[in-house]
Amino acid sequence: MSFHRESPDFAVREIEMAMPRLRDDLRWTFQEVRGEGSYLLEDPLQGKFYRLGAREHAFVRSLDGRHTVAALVSATAKGDPRLAFESEEAASLVRMLVDAGLVVSDDASHAGRVYDEVNRPTESKRAVGKVSQVLFLKLPLGNPDRFFAWLAAKAGWLAGPWFAAIWIAVVLWGALSLHGEKERFVAQMSGLFEFGNLWMLGVLWLVLKVFHECWHGFVCRYFGGVVPEAGVTLLLFTTPLGYVNASSSTAFPSRWHRLAVAGAGMYGELFVAAIAAIVWSRVEPGMLSAALHQVVVLSSVTTVLFNANPLMRFDGYYILSDLLDIPNLYGKGQNVAGWLARRGLLGMRKAKYPLRKGEPGLLIGAYGIAASVWKVVVMVGLLLATAFLFEGAGLLLAIVVGAAMLVQSITGAAKYLKKNAAAEGLRPARLIARVVCFLTILAAALVTIEITPTATAPAVVRDVGGGEVRVRCPGFLRELVVRAGDQVKEGDLLARLENVEEQSRLLQIETEIQRSRLRRDALLKEGQIAASQAEEEHLAGLEGTAGELREHVASLELRAPRAGRIDGRHLELLVGTWIETGRPLFSVFEGNRRELVILAAPSDRERFDEAREAALPVTFRPRGRVTTWEATLADAVPSAGMEPAHFALITPSGGPLAVRHRTGAAAQSATTEPGKGEDPLASYELTKPRFEWRASLLADEGELREGEIGTVKARGTRAQTLAALAWQGLQRQFEVLKERAGGA
Repeated sequence: MSFHRESPDFAVREIEMAMPRLRDDLRWTFQEVRGEGSYLLEDPLQGKFYRLGAREHAFVRSLDGRHTVAALVSATAKGDPRLAFESEEAASLVRMLVDAGLVVSDDASHAGRVYDEVNRPTESKRAVGKVSQVLFLKLPLGNPDRFFAWLAAKAGWLAGPWFAAIWIAVVLWGALSLHGEKERFVAQMSGLFEFGNLWMLGVLWLVLKVFHECWHGFVCRYFGGVVPEAGVTLLLFTTPLGYVNASSSTAFPSRWHRLAVAGAGMYGELFVAAIAAIVWSRVEPGMLSAALHQVVVLSSVTTVLFNANPLMRFDGYYILSDLLDIPNLYGKGQNVAGWLARRGLLGMRKAKYPLRKGEPGLLIGAYGIAASVWKVVVMVGLLLATAFLFEGAGLLLAIVVGAAMLVQSITGAAKYLKKNAAAEGLRPARLIARVVCFLTILAAALVTIEITPTATAPAVVRDVGGGEVRVRCPGFLRELVVRAGDQVKEGDLLARLENVEEQSRLLQIETEIQRSRLRRDALLKEGQIAASQAEEEHLAGLEGTAGELREHVASLELRAPRAGRIDGRHLELLVGTWIETGRPLFSVFEGNRRELVILAAPSDRERFDEAREAALPVTFRPRGRVTTWEATLADAVPSAGMEPAHFALITPSGGPLAVRHRTGAAAQSATTEPGKGEDPLASYELTKPRFEWRASLLADEGELREGEIGTVKARGTRAQTLAALAWQGLQRQFEVLKERAGGA
């Protein structure tokens, strides 16, 4: 690698001879930040703001279209030394103004050459950036400013101080209501993502996100801003995220008004969540209770987790930036993180410190590092999600976007080094030595550091004596006949479900059977033997279908498979909600021993074998619990199979393992138990083979419920290097992606 020490910058020369003029429609706003004056330059055409210090403001205001940039630089050198500019600084500032479209020039040909010089190096970078933006597809929907102006005039009191007092009281009331019913609230979370509830969850999500963005726009307009645009951003082409352009709040002189706009969405949603919590705690279980529960979760938990995160430029970032009184915190943090990387990793001792005197460098640097790490984590997560989202097409899109981002990073770093390495004190030999040293240390760590790997697998608690009661025909739970702890006999009624569609189908088929019998009898009387025989065959088919459907509908009444005590938690919360096929509602417990059924991936077989041979216990953590239980492994099945083993482990009942419907001979070979109808598991098979293990619980097994799912962790006995583990992990991920691509 070589660096040119004295290569002329033709873009700087071209810009020095330009005579740019600041656009007449731009607006300036003075603000005081950390005791110092700063200026906001507003572009009303694009709705963008640019913050400049007093020195930059004085220079930009002097761009009158009659003097060259070089002449203006000379003038600053003769005036106040605090406002003096160097040629490269002035060129960089003008380059930014040209690139943003904030200046014009009467010399059209010269302006064109300046624009070409400025934008030629960034065209490829912009093209690559557009490729990566496909993960965030932005769809503007229009100008809502008139609507928000009307809303601010009619409901401005919602942004006033006395409503804030009401807000505090209602939110505290809602929090106390949830605290008093916290066990019931947590229990109801288990059915939040049931298939039958997803439609309601999606509708509520859209309504609440529109409500969230309306609060941003309404409060911005109330304090005198404008909202020129609103729209939708599609995350991974599937998840809609609304937005409003409330950037005009940046120019508000009051910091508290800016904070109010930034937090308005969360402010409004938390108020709705509190009201929903109060009502939820006072209504009976049913459809309304389920809807209110979802509103509380969506308006509080998800809002706080996503919108309040300050490491991304959402609501939490702007609140933190204004609270710390550090404008452009994200940009400054990235600059400090880059400066640290140049000095610490590349040895650029002359790299210019990017912050001004008095700015909190430690705080900004810590934020910049955290935001950079979080950005990488989010982008990697989005690429992985894209690869798995659209099967083969998603994998191709993830590769293209990932490669584009990698190329953008590498080319940007190479151009920066070529242009600035010598000026910032980097020597090629020193850079090569640092890279070699870093790679050597990394390689040594990978091949010498050893760890004992662990394996995890989904597991379910199963009563060895049976007794689990699962739903065979889906429907709304209309009546609970028993409660947890009740003693029942075999065949006792436990609950009733309702499925109007299936019951209507049965009624239609029974009506058709009556009509078919009448047609058959009429044909016999008329002597049409052949026609009557054909009708007889049709009647037999209808009666066979009706028999199966009667048995299916009859399963809407759940009955005890044996005598014992009912085991179940918060069953009353499910009344009025849709229950999917295969979901366990009860367990009739006789005090029999319970065990774990474990389905481990083939890649984890070695770890489980090591744990069994060394008699090491495995740990089981049920979903939603903190406590863990220990268990001892028994032998596994000889080879991996496609059998689900237990309904609680597969996705139709909310389990972790993906399944597909059996087809062909596999479906026809599915057997049923005499007198018990079709086994729900018989129509499913796993999408990937798994080894089935059994494990005996060592203690306190009575606290675990039949059908309770969780994760088992097994620790191996043979240590492996980081390099070996990384290679194995990459191989597994590649195989997974290849299988997905091949099946698309």
